[in-house]
Amino acid sequence: MKKNKKNNDRWQGYTPADCDCKYCVYYGGKKNSNVICLADTCVCSDEIRHARASSSRILTMP
Repeated sequence: MKKNKKNNDRWQGYTPADCDCKYCVYYGGKKNSNVICLADTCVCSDEIRHARASSSRILTMP
């Protein structure tokens, strides 16, 4: 018998909520409302950029 529903189980990419600093391995906490990163540069910058681009693309689609 055939399923009559759309497959929403496929991974659609990162969302901006997924790329929050508090989920990063190098997150050192906050001090005076500034995020402390234990890495020299953000290791998630590519994922954050792609997530922002995809979320803005979704919002602008009719």
